[in-house]
Amino acid sequence: MRRMIGRIHAVLAVSALFLSGCTAPEHTADAPAGSESPAVTEPAPFVYEFNPHVLSREYTVIYGPEIEPLFYGFCDAVLEGRDTFPCPSLEVYHQILTIAVVCLPVADYCIDKDSIRVENGTGFIPYTMDHNQQTELVQQFRSRVYEVITAAVPYQEEDFIIAAELLTAVANKDDIDEDGMLLENSLTIRPYRAIMENKGICQEIAGEYIYYLLQTGINAVTCSGLSRDKETAHMWALVELDGDYYHVDPMFTVQYPDSLAFFGLTDEMREQYGDFPPENWSCAESDVLSHKDYAADNERFLPLWRAESYTIDRTERLLHLSLFDVYAPAETDEFRY
Repeated sequence: MRRMIGRIHAVLAVSALFLSGCTAPEHTADAPAGSESPAVTEPAPFVYEFNPHVLSREYTVIYGPEIEPLFYGFCDAVLEGRDTFPCPSLEVYHQILTIAVVCLPVADYCIDKDSIRVENGTGFIPYTMDHNQQTELVQQFRSRVYEVITAAVPYQEEDFIIAAELLTAVANKDDIDEDGMLLENSLTIRPYRAIMENKGICQEIAGEYIYYLLQTGINAVTCSGLSRDKETAHMWALVELDGDYYHVDPMFTVQYPDSLAFFGLTDEMREQYGDFPPENWSCAESDVLSHKDYAADNERFLPLWRAESYTIDRTERLLHLSLFDVYAPAETDEFRY
């Protein structure tokens, strides 16, 4: 992973050649003479409430639709500090804990996974702290998630704008934790740490970003891969926007915290950024899902990959892009949405 981060500058330079022949973002045609343009107003404020029930849709494919109510029952129990929840088997309990890593990060932190058990259709939750500490921990977690999302997303916008704003928020709040990449620290790796401590490695930062997306109603799931030489492992987000899947790499974006260079990537560009071939990818860390069913081939956001930074003109529905120097002589561009 360290080697990969050091290669990002070189990858960007190579990608400039790939993108230099791309067409400019589509602009809306001028209105016919004599016609009046519709009034454009600022969007409504974004109203957010913490959602106790979020689940990447892909987990219902992996484990079956019956996992959804079972997982939500588990969420309610943890968030309310209860010690039991309905669970049919230990196998299902382990599935729920796997999902909770990203879909309820606080549970992944406060449960003693080695002591779980199921008896007569009841799952028992062994916490690593007393009831008062667990209750306070949950409240701190909910408050932190609320704080990050409400600061990042001021207005009700299209999903891709919200996803971009959350990416920028994560990239600006988090640092890459080099010590977290050491084998002896592997048991402490969890998205909860990135949410609460503003640091992490790829698994943690990607999981944090996905949880924020799920909280705002945007479906997303983890995607992991090995480099072509099998020496570098990495994890990022596979995000569903308007029915299409796109790759988003939050940890790479930490290196360029105001950019959109790693937002809305196609499979082709995901492979180029880091040399991760699709045959080495795993969605939701499962071999059940086939990549062809989640292929990212829509180049809708191609102009954004050049953006070193951006601002949003909400009344004109424009992104004003400041471009990486490698794209000279152009220094700015616009993307209409």
